[in-house]
Amino acid sequence: MKAVITGGGTGGHIYPALAVAEKLKEKGWEILYIGSDYRMEADIVPAAGFDFRGLSVRPLPRKVSTKIVSSIFHNFQAFIKALIIINKFKADLIIGTGGFVAGPVVLAGALLGKKTIIHEQNAYPGITNKLLARVVDRVCLNFSEAAEYLKVSRKKIKITGNPVRPKILNVDRNLAYHELDLNPDLKTILITGGSLGAEVINQNVVEVYKYAIQNRIQIVHLTGKKNYNLLIKQLRKSNIAPENSLLRIIDYLDEMEYALKTADLIISRAGATGLAEITSSAKASILIPFAKAAENHQLINAQALEKGGAAVMIRESELNEELLLEKVKEIIENDNLLQSMSKAAAEFSQKDSLGKLIEVIEELSRE
Repeated sequence: MKAVITGGGTGGHIYPALAVAEKLKEKGWEILYIGSDYRMEADIVPAAGFDFRGLSVRPLPRKVSTKIVSSIFHNFQAFIKALIIINKFKADLIIGTGGFVAGPVVLAGALLGKKTIIHEQNAYPGITNKLLARVVDRVCLNFSEAAEYLKVSRKKIKITGNPVRPKILNVDRNLAYHELDLNPDLKTILITGGSLGAEVINQNVVEVYKYAIQNRIQIVHLTGKKNYNLLIKQLRKSNIAPENSLLRIIDYLDEMEYALKTADLIISRAGATGLAEITSSAKASILIPFAKAAENHQLINAQALEKGGAAVMIRESELNEELLLEKVKEIIENDNLLQSMSKAAAEFSQKDSLGKLIEVIEELSRE
């Protein structure tokens, strides 16, 4: 069997797609990944060992502007190219995991009569998946609540959860500490803004750094490539040496499983894929939802974990260095709280989400 997989723009769309790709490849499927030719999937997917084809797609502006003409032109070209690629590859099935690149690819597959599946990670579906849901054969959801926003037959909807890459779940603890050159006897705080980084988080961590150094707590900080130099300058200005043995400041980490495994507490955005990895790793977290996320879906995600005792939420509008430090100290200094939050996070983890999604794919391929 042959599958075209598409999804991109952020790790939240790419990593679930790669989890599916890896599992199908294990089962003997031939995989072709189609993504944007200028966004992060163009680097990540080939590095993961999959054939990749890039399309020159552009997001449609949310407000009326002159950019809409350029977007329509690029996306029409991408649609024609997707038709050609899918036809030449002789795909049996098309799988989309979101991001605007999935639009022309899944639509092309549907018009060619291929079996089609989309996966929506968030409680509120993105605009691309809202539109595609009407033309595909199956719609797989992480949150059952998302079905309320899709005007499709409930028969085509399957609740699978959000697939997490197997290596996130199976990493060896000693290997993780070794690869990051961390001391397993010290507590560790992981700071991450997602695959692209989060400048607003990076701007409010200096007091947390000072506290961590004073109290022999390690920090692993994934800054995002565009924010790395800004953070280094900010730390030096505050008389914090980035070379301190307690600090691991990294622009981007392919082996996210190492960072998750070594963390006692995670400071993070609240994207669905990131939360799936945090809960699957059973980690306490402080969540700072992206204020401009579509329909505020990150806020909804974070509120669910906070209500369940797995996380503490700070709204982006309320974030400052003192408040972040206060929440860090409340959690990291209380081992009982750390353990209870870890246990609550594990309860949020949907078991075998990847297996459930693969089952839907295999069932559809047999129809």
